[in-house]
Amino acid sequence: MKEKLPEPVFLSAPKAATLCGVSRNTICCWIRDGKLPSYRTAGGKYLIRPGDLIDFMQDNRMFVPPSLEEIALEDEAQQKQETAEAAPQTRQTTQEPAILVVDDDPEMRRLTSRTLSPLGLPIIEAENGYDALHRLTQNPLIALVVLDLVMPGQDGDKTFMEIRGKFPSLPVIICTGQTLEDAEGRFVDNKPDLILLKPYQPSHLSSAASTFLSDLGF
Repeated sequence: MKEKLPEPVFLSAPKAATLCGVSRNTICCWIRDGKLPSYRTAGGKYLIRPGDLIDFMQDNRMFVPPSLEEIALEDEAQQKQETAEAAPQTRQTTQEPAILVVDDDPEMRRLTSRTLSPLGLPIIEAENGYDALHRLTQNPLIALVVLDLVMPGQDGDKTFMEIRGKFPSLPVIICTGQTLEDAEGRFVDNKPDLILLKPYQPSHLSSAASTFLSDLGF
């Protein structure tokens, strides 16, 4: 059964531009350059967490308006409240791991989740790299990540490096439509635990996931 996560508060690109005192195009350039973390909707619109915008503005010595701080506090309060309400369904021990599936394609996320659901573990889905890191922060009991390599906003290789930096022992399976040589070339100093080439056999993913979880004692 999928874990119900609190819904975050988002800012649209125009709203973020108003709060920063810059144009919408400037906000979009910061996002495309990888300077400002964002989420992207199926319709291609950028959404920004208020806390991420505050961090960016502070890092660049920009004035943070009180209205933005209020929005961030509201977001934080909502997260705490909804997390508390969901407490009976949350995992309480390291004996109840979860699997994080990261892919910008909704259909691929569904297929991957369906493939892994027979393992009997909670499945958490993320639509991009930023979302994946947010989910990992919210759910430290995640025991395995299945990560798409090519995604808008932040590719899987950069997301993988951030995961490795924060969670060095967390197994990560990379899925990609590239050749194995091209995929491996994107990882120099630190390699993922496994690279699966699309289209892969569902049984291969299920078997690999089962092996990694078994090695962790689950």
